[in-house]
Amino acid sequence: MATLLIDSGASVPASHRIGQLRLCVVEARPVVLLIYAVRFVVAFALTHPAGVPAPWWRLPVALFTWVLAAASVYLLDGVADVVEDRLNGSTRPIARGALPASLALNIGILWAGLSIAGALLLGAPYVFLVPTLLLLGYAYSGPLLRLKRWSPAAGATVLIAGLLTFVAGGAVSGSVPTSPTLIVFAAAMSSWMGFVGALAKDFSDVLGDALTGRRTCAVVKGIRRAGWRLSLNAILVAAGFLIAATYVDQTLLWPALAVLLGAVAVTLGCRPQSAQIRPRRPYRAFMVTQYLAHAAVPVAIVCS
Repeated sequence: MATLLIDSGASVPASHRIGQLRLCVVEARPVVLLIYAVRFVVAFALTHPAGVPAPWWRLPVALFTWVLAAASVYLLDGVADVVEDRLNGSTRPIARGALPASLALNIGILWAGLSIAGALLLGAPYVFLVPTLLLLGYAYSGPLLRLKRWSPAAGATVLIAGLLTFVAGGAVSGSVPTSPTLIVFAAAMSSWMGFVGALAKDFSDVLGDALTGRRTCAVVKGIRRAGWRLSLNAILVAAGFLIAATYVDQTLLWPALAVLLGAVAVTLGCRPQSAQIRPRRPYRAFMVTQYLAHAAVPVAIVCS
């Protein structure tokens, strides 16, 4: 029988290491990380003109630190979810076997450590915000609490993570933001995440979630009833945002209208036939709405 001998001291080619790191980024979901960055920058834009001037380096360092913390959370989420992801037919690197879970775990821990180092460099309030985001993320998918097993707990976790991101983006100057405009926008978009996105993402994962014991709304109530709840949530969040924008700061009317259109799209995607045939459609509508609403903010600021 032939024996394959591997030299334990052999160096790993740089191209292979870069490829594995790229897969870690893919596993951490670049589209989601991008919206974290967008939330952060929009929060900065809504508060910086009236805030204390900050050194030029704080914004890029704070942004990188925050996105790195989020990437650590999502990478470790992929490690924790490998069984469910495979049952649900996921094509992400860990699920398809292209990225070893042990390597992803090590990289996720490294990213968490680097984000803590960035928080220490930035000082308050990041020394509190970054560890809170990390702990919240690990409570969401870690084996001890695994909050994502239940839709209400998952929604609350996602909502809080959204609020933390807006606070972090508005705190680049070193102080916690108190802008009414940011408070309305952060509350509305975090509610969009917690009451709409957290529910919509489960529609395509019913089989794997059920087999692994999760009690999400889609598993417990079925796609049809979960679709009705998702539609109602989307409409209520959009209506609340529109009312708040009208009375607090009309600069936010364009983002509020974008969310209202998104709520209509989510509702159409939740129709029984549509939800059964294309279960990812409500989540895609949710995600596109996030980008449109955030993109509308700088346009509204320039035009006002």
